[in-house]
Amino acid sequence: MTNEKSFKDDRFLSGSLALDLVNTEMIVRGKKQDLFTSPDDLAQWWQVACAYHPEHENIVGDGTPFVWTTELLEEVKAFRQSLRLLCTGLVEDPLITSPDLTMLNQMLALGYQLAQVTPQGTIMAIYRVYDEQKGRILLPIALSALRLLTEGERSRLHKCKNDRCILFFYDTSKGGSRQWCSLGCLNRARSIYHYRQQRSTGSHPL
Repeated sequence: MTNEKSFKDDRFLSGSLALDLVNTEMIVRGKKQDLFTSPDDLAQWWQVACAYHPEHENIVGDGTPFVWTTELLEEVKAFRQSLRLLCTGLVEDPLITSPDLTMLNQMLALGYQLAQVTPQGTIMAIYRVYDEQKGRILLPIALSALRLLTEGERSRLHKCKNDRCILFFYDTSKGGSRQWCSLGCLNRARSIYHYRQQRSTGSHPL
């Protein structure tokens, strides 16, 4: 079973909550792996995600206890697939159409925005959700995706250059030249490249 430590170590490198959700599907030893095999996996991922992405704090419900159900897991997976298709389209062909945004808009409709006065007297924007179970997790992810699409630079959204990786990330480097999801993936790709070079020249070790 996926443990919390694996999420903490290297699953939150994309720079976006929405992309971190997409990246819960990955290639491990040549095979696609889903980190969400049970509602407990989703609960553990969300607990760690909240530490990396505090924007969930602006989502307000009525205090109903949260229940991690199989139904919620399937909703999250369906949204993840929609976001993956959207990100793939943006990377391969920046021209998207309204139907590409259908599920994103459905998730955004799970809540509505309000102005609230803080104890310090300042005014902040919050969101209230219509559906406690779905809205408190799906709305923050949808808002993250919306910010990525409307405030980010599309040229900085990348899929890892490693052919054996399917992870996405938002490039925040100064020159916008980052091509790998992580240093580990870069090193693995280099190792594969050098191995192939040795094979092609017949100089690989026995």
